[in-house]
Parts: sequence; C-alpha cells; structure tokens
Amino acid sequence: MKFLIDANIPKSVIDYLINNNFDVIDIKKVNITMSDIDIIKLAQKEQRIIITLDKDFITLIQYPKYQVSTIVIRLKNLKSENIISYLEELFEKQNQNLLNNSLTIINNDQADSFEFE
Repeated sequence: MKFLIDANIPKSVIDYLINNNFDVIDIKKVNITMSDIDIIKLAQKEQRIIITLDKDFITLIQYPKYQVSTIVIRLKNLKSENIISYLEELFEKQNQNLLNNSLTIINNDQADSFEFE
C-alpha cells in the first residue's frame, strides 16, 4: 500500500510503515506547511492513502472533488506504540481494496471504513 503521512504522525510510526515495506511519503519532507487541501490533491495525484490525526479530513473528503482514501486516527492514547498496534490490527483484518477506496476512522473501540460511492 502507498501512504501519504500527515505532519502530525510520529516518526516512529513512519519508521514502522517503512520497515514493513509500505510505500511512504512523509509530508514533513515534502512541505510541512502544506494545506489539508493540497495534501488531498497530492494523495489523489499519487494514488496514496492519507494517514492523519487531523479530524478535519473527515469533513473535507465528504466533498466528491476531495475524495481520497484516508485513515484518520482518533485514539485517546496517541503514543506511537499504541498507534502502531492499531494500524497493525487494521492491516491484518481490513481488506486492502476497501482501505484503498474509503475513509477509515480508527477509534478506541474499533476501526470503521466508509466506502466511497
């Protein structure tokens, strides 16, 4: 899978993704001041899934022109180890095709994917 990692994601989470052979672009290395809409446009162009802690993406990608696969992490405990644990479980249990065509919200109870129409 190909990911575009928002600036709010810890480096150790990025390292986990890279070490597990995911194709990763870290927005901090592209342009840390990039707007959410520009991040969406880059993800669309590169056909990448955005991973973010920013709940604003939930609203933005509801608009058809901004629809891009996104994983929004909404956990109470945002320590890297906890985020990695939830991502591991998501990648193990969730269908890759669904992740590539949906908004996925990870919260403390579960991960829900909402497929785009």
